[in-house]
Amino acid sequence: MFKESRLTTADLVKYPFTVEASSYVEKRLGRLGLEELFNPNYEPVIEKAILRIKRSVLTPLKSIQTLKEKVDDVDVEILSFPLAIIMMKVVDDPYFQRRFALFEAKKASSNLENEDVEKLLEVARKSFGWKIFKVDGSFSGMLKIRFTDYLRNASKLREDKWKLVNRYLEYGDVYVTKAEAARLLEEEIRRHIQSKIDEKVVLELPKPVLEKVEELKEFLRKQKKSLPEESFGRVDFKFFPPCIKNIYTDILGGKNVSHIGRFTLTAFLIQIGMNIDDIVKLYTSATDFDERITRYQVEHIAGLVGGRTRYKPLNCESMQTHGLCVGRDEVCQKVKNPLAYYRRVAVRGKRVKHESH
Repeated sequence: MFKESRLTTADLVKYPFTVEASSYVEKRLGRLGLEELFNPNYEPVIEKAILRIKRSVLTPLKSIQTLKEKVDDVDVEILSFPLAIIMMKVVDDPYFQRRFALFEAKKASSNLENEDVEKLLEVARKSFGWKIFKVDGSFSGMLKIRFTDYLRNASKLREDKWKLVNRYLEYGDVYVTKAEAARLLEEEIRRHIQSKIDEKVVLELPKPVLEKVEELKEFLRKQKKSLPEESFGRVDFKFFPPCIKNIYTDILGGKNVSHIGRFTLTAFLIQIGMNIDDIVKLYTSATDFDERITRYQVEHIAGLVGGRTRYKPLNCESMQTHGLCVGRDEVCQKVKNPLAYYRRVAVRGKRVKHESH
C-alpha cells in the first residue's frame, strides 16, 4: 500500500496527469464529470485549455526548461488539462496532438528534475507503477529502476548511454541518476498523454465549445502554414509517400525517430531538391538537436563532405524490413522506392493542375 500522497495542490498543477490530479478533478466536478466543464461558469477553464494548446505550439522545445507560467487559479489550471485533451481529440491533427503530448511531458520532466527525489519516486510509482527505489551504500544518490520499466522508455532514446549494455545492472535493476529518471519519466508521460488523446471516445460538445474549437483549428491551420514544408520551393509535401510523410510529421512533432528513419527522410529530401538549410531547420524540433552535428550529417548524406557519396533513401523492401513502411496506398503497389512514388504522384498532380487551367 502507498503512503499518503506527498503531492500538494500546487504539485497537481505541475503534474496534471497523475492519479492524484485525476481524483482531484473527479471530486471537483462531481457526478457529471468532464461534461460539467461545458457549463458557462467554467469559461475560464475553456480559455485556459486553449491557451495551454497554443503554448504547446508556440513554445520552442529547447525553451521549456526556462518557461515561467503564472498560476492565478489552481482549479482553472488543473481542470484545463483534461479539457485540453478533449479539444485535441476534436482537433484531430496528429502533428499538433503529438506536439501537445511532448510539450506537457517536457514541462513535467523539467519540474521533476528539480523536485525532491521523494516526489519523483511517488509520481513514478503511483501514476505509472514503476518499481524504483533509492540506492544506499557506495551508490548513494543513485536510483534503481526495474529493467522492464527502464527498457520501455529508454528504447526510444538514441544516445549510447541509454543502451542496456552500457548501464550498471544488478538483480534486474538498472541504476540511474535522478536526472536520468526524470528523462525516462518524460517518455512515460508523453506516451500516457498521447494514449489519452488517441482513446476512441464519442464526444458531443455543446455549441459554444465547438465554436471555440473551430477558432482553435483556424489558429492551428495558420501555424501549419509556417512549418518548413511551406518554404520548400518546388518540393511539395502533399506528394510525399505515406512512409516519408509519417517520418516527417514525427520529426516536426518532436517525436524520437530512429537513425535509419532520419537517414531515409534526409536522403529523400535531398534527392527531391530541398536545400540543406531547410533540412537542418526541420530537425530543430528534435529533443537532441545540435545544429553543428545535424548540419554535418545532412551534408554527409548530400555528398558534400566525407566520401562525397550522395545517398538515396531506402527502397520499399528495406523500409518494410526496418518497420518504416506504414499505411500503404494504391500508388505504393506500383513503385519500388519512395522517390518513384513522389515523382509519379507529382507528375500526376502537375498534369491535373495544368488541365484545370
